Amino acid sequence: MKTVTFLRDTVMTVNIAEIIKKTPLFQGIPLNTVESLAQRSQKKTFAKGRNIFALGDKADAFFIILSGWVKLYRVSKDGEEMIIHVFGPGESFAEAAVFSDTKEYPVNAQALEETVLIEVPRSFFIRKIEEDSRFALRMLGAIAARQHYLVQQLEQVTTRTAPQRIGAFLLRFCQKRKQEQGVWVVDLPYDKSVISTRMNIKPETFSRALAKLEPYGVHVNNKDIIISDIQLLAEYCDLSVHEKHC
Repeated sequence: MKTVTFLRDTVMTVNIAEIIKKTPLFQGIPLNTVESLAQRSQKKTFAKGRNIFALGDKADAFFIILSGWVKLYRVSKDGEEMIIHVFGPGESFAEAAVFSDTKEYPVNAQALEETVLIEVPRSFFIRKIEEDSRFALRMLGAIAARQHYLVQQLEQVTTRTAPQRIGAFLLRFCQKRKQEQGVWVVDLPYDKSVISTRMNIKPETFSRALAKLEPYGVHVNNKDIIISDIQLLAEYCDLSVHEKHC
């Protein structure tokens, strides 16, 4: 029985390590460091609507999204919810809280649908930075790259049309559908108003803007958004090779 448990735990660690290594924050990090981090990380599932953490909670960890969507938000004095950002599969969030002097989460985080996360402990992460200057420098580089990405997103909001913004968003999160070679799919949360907020698009214009992408290989099939021509859509959205995620 112990052998079976050991093998299961080993497989789980390997899977988590592979996922962590693909995350932009950890690209370029030595495999042995990623594996050590994976051994101390946990996979957690959150039901739709469940809070992952609340404003003011102790920032003991940051997170990588395996599946599902997470919104970061605050509530005004008048009780109005203000969405700060929405994160999807493959993205990480709450890193800034881990590095902050207050060691507290500055916002609330909630699962928009059933969401699976990898919880990366702050304790190991900070200790590794203190022990390994090369790791610390790589983290600085990764954070700088993250800032560059956020600047790109801001540029998209100010210079691209609503359909182009949606197309760029879909390309970042699309995944190849196994049973159909060459076809890609994006599984969005049912409440598209949340995604609209991330792209600075009015919820009522989301569907109309999405429909304008049909000539570029984008089609809606129930909850799935199907992309049949990645290159055509990327050219329409004026994306460089480095900006495409698929």
